[in-house]
Amino acid sequence: MKTTLPLTLALTGALITPLHAEEELAPPDVDFFVEAQVTKADMEPYGFDEDADGLTINVGMWLNSIDLGEKSRLGLEAGFVNQSDVSKTRQFRRPGTPSDNNADTVIFDQDITLEMSGITAGVVWQSPFWLYLKAGGYLYDRKVKQQQTRTLLDNTGTAFQTVNDAPETDSVSEVSPYITAGIAIPVLDNLSLTAQYQYLESENFSTVGFGLRYSN
Repeated sequence: MKTTLPLTLALTGALITPLHAEEELAPPDVDFFVEAQVTKADMEPYGFDEDADGLTINVGMWLNSIDLGEKSRLGLEAGFVNQSDVSKTRQFRRPGTPSDNNADTVIFDQDITLEMSGITAGVVWQSPFWLYLKAGGYLYDRKVKQQQTRTLLDNTGTAFQTVNDAPETDSVSEVSPYITAGIAIPVLDNLSLTAQYQYLESENFSTVGFGLRYSN
């Protein structure tokens, strides 16, 4: 009994102490937000004249415990970026070889398609005067698909055979830093219209976006 009572009291105290610690631990002071934007990307750095339409969804939280002054906020966000495919056609010719069924000339018609999508993660600073800035990293997949048709011509310039080559796909995953500048114009208590310009450093690749941001 003399041994059991002190041991019981010690164990009880050890169990109660963490409970008090959990009660004293305050929940993080954050506000959550979600943002949706339609985007247009300049695909010229990848050799395409066509712009790509897209959709970006960002989810984040404002860190209210970090005081940057009146109505100025710092937050963290992550996003999903999806862009429409862009394509181009190319045609060229070269002299035939024995492997081309002894054709005099071969005409190549190529259909090339580019797909891009990825995820972002970074920080966002909202100023008191509509302006916001973002910086972070963009992890994206870039996939190029090529479908090629060869037209074989004889020495009179007449086509005598068409060959559809097997499609080729080249895919690569990359990470690049990005910076963003935009404005968020309040329209309701928790809702803002947004417009932004984003620049992807490693590719000289840029997008513009327009959308809505909701904060709780």
